[in-house]
Amino acid sequence: MSHTPVATEPPYALSAPVAPKTQPLDGNLIVDVALVGAGFSGTIAALDLARRGVCVALIEAGQIGQGGSGRNHGQCIPVFGYLDQNDLPPEGFALLRDAGRRVFDQIAELRINCEPVQKGWLQAAKDPAGLARAKALHAKYTAIGKSGAFLGPEDVTALSGSSGFLGGWLHRDGGHLNPLAYVRGLARAALEAGAQIHTETPLVGLTRTVGGLWDIATPSGTITARKVGLTTNAYSSAAIPDRMRKSIVPMTSYAIASEPLNTAQRANVLPSGVNFCDTQRDPMFFRVDAAGRIITGGLVELRRGRFSTPTFAEAERRLNRLYPVLNGPTWSHHWTGTVGISAQQRPAIFELADGLWGLVGYSGRGVPTSAVLGSAFAATLVDPAEGGRLWPADPPSRIPFARTIGLAVQNLRGPMNKMRDRLA
Repeated sequence: MSHTPVATEPPYALSAPVAPKTQPLDGNLIVDVALVGAGFSGTIAALDLARRGVCVALIEAGQIGQGGSGRNHGQCIPVFGYLDQNDLPPEGFALLRDAGRRVFDQIAELRINCEPVQKGWLQAAKDPAGLARAKALHAKYTAIGKSGAFLGPEDVTALSGSSGFLGGWLHRDGGHLNPLAYVRGLARAALEAGAQIHTETPLVGLTRTVGGLWDIATPSGTITARKVGLTTNAYSSAAIPDRMRKSIVPMTSYAIASEPLNTAQRANVLPSGVNFCDTQRDPMFFRVDAAGRIITGGLVELRRGRFSTPTFAEAERRLNRLYPVLNGPTWSHHWTGTVGISAQQRPAIFELADGLWGLVGYSGRGVPTSAVLGSAFAATLVDPAEGGRLWPADPPSRIPFARTIGLAVQNLRGPMNKMRDRLA
């Protein structure tokens, strides 16, 4: 295990194409729609709106992808507890069902250089209880055409490179990518479609004018818009309305990345290119990126995720059991981000005031859900009735003591789940 200096930023910038050229807002703009937050959702919404001929401006407090969109694990896992035909409109259900495919189809259409790999998401079980959970989830996704036959031990070994599993299943549309490169590519496409993007332009105030328009105040200028869309999610500042900020539970996630594997290791660790997740209550999930780095993570706890040494040690122990060839990977990166968990654990689109809309609550599935919700949000900003056919307007409740709840869950969930795994 390495104790050399560890980078506290993701390795994504090492291979991502440079961000498109943008400037802070300097002066005043008048547009149809203003968006706040240039992550996956904001850039996808800006792209869709510009393609519709809407005059749209997108502002970002920092740089493109500086928040969760450039700090996540880079996994596209289109598996959702809220994928339910009874709760979602037919078009929305179909969009969410195909969310993984939509991500990679859009990458291909826009020619985004983001190291995309769509070989599937593998869930593998090592004990009877986990096998039962995997079979139940497999049945749900087989019924909608997203998986083939349930996999036997030999099939799981062939895909994962590790033995000892009782079985598992593969979601065909899963995959992984360089998330920073992805969001930069989306921003570039939005600019090319005619959207305006201003970085280093934080929102400092929102005011409704006498004429019913919205004034968005920034340090060096103002944007006047008929409608405003807030896509800041868990990275909302105090200028975002309290009702939106307090509708989610913010939790701190962590990720770690190894040094690139050597040739022998790379041939044995996830040789098929899938994303891996086991069925433990305290799950181990990871992928191997284009450079051969193992990337894994979870929620920050009292020790795991907070301090590098115990975080690396536990990941090493679990990975060595799966892949003795690793003999302890050398870890080079350890970074954190913020995840927004909604009360229903599904994203919500809602109107805060006339013409002021929010989108929030990806609950750890930002890559696939943003591909759907970003477009649904754009449609809603044009015509709420059209947007409602894609995703229902769903005003979330204010969550009292959200930050306290988040800290409690982070610190208790992992240890409790590890205990459940030991007792199983």
